[in-house]
Amino acid sequence: MKLASSILLSISCLFSAMTSHGDTLRVAVSSNFVHALRLLSDDFTRQSGHELRISSASTGKLYMQIQHGAPFDVFMSADEKRPELLVAEGRAEASSAYVYAIGRLVFVSNIVLPGSCQIILRSAALQRLSIANPRIAPYGAASKQVLEKLGLWSELEPRIVFGENVAQALQFVATKNAQAGFVARSVFDLALLQDRKEVESVCFWDVPADMHSPIKQKMVVMNKAKGIAAVQAFSQYIRSEHAKKIIKAAGYDVL
Repeated sequence: MKLASSILLSISCLFSAMTSHGDTLRVAVSSNFVHALRLLSDDFTRQSGHELRISSASTGKLYMQIQHGAPFDVFMSADEKRPELLVAEGRAEASSAYVYAIGRLVFVSNIVLPGSCQIILRSAALQRLSIANPRIAPYGAASKQVLEKLGLWSELEPRIVFGENVAQALQFVATKNAQAGFVARSVFDLALLQDRKEVESVCFWDVPADMHSPIKQKMVVMNKAKGIAAVQAFSQYIRSEHAKKIIKAAGYDVL
């Protein structure tokens, strides 16, 4: 009798441990948002018990990976276009689409001239300008729009060094392989936060939001994952006021 009770107790404890353990959620996220998502992930796990397995790259690359069968549950894009394409293709759930952040663009330079940092764009000292590749990175597309609005795209295009993403665009400036670049404000703020000596002496210019299309970063849930408890929990969490505070502190605006 005691043996039977002991076995039942062990099975009960095992079942309890199994049911209390959270699921692992596979999230594909644009490289500009990966630091913010890690902060959100820690908070989400504490609250829900579920964990995030994060994969980051440029938005365009992640979109192509999903098209080729990458097993992601959630896609957190740096634009609206790719999530909407996934919905149109029948790969993602339309009702799950949500603008989780609005990106901000900043111009940075490792050379300093008298006056505003912006004047470096028209200076002969600017030999190399780094931006994320406009074809695969929404921040790169926004950078191109800014240069077109300033009437400088044609003049500066031969001097542009394209990075795979905004993190690489900043790296080019930090290592002086480019004299200036356009990057996400969140990525620049993170570099300062990490006390990266190579970016301490740069000048910067917060690009006015009306100089480019809004960088609305949208997420969607893949159709195959829409019934997973962790996915539903994360979709609710990312819409919470607490999550929005973390996102704003990381250098983004929210709706």
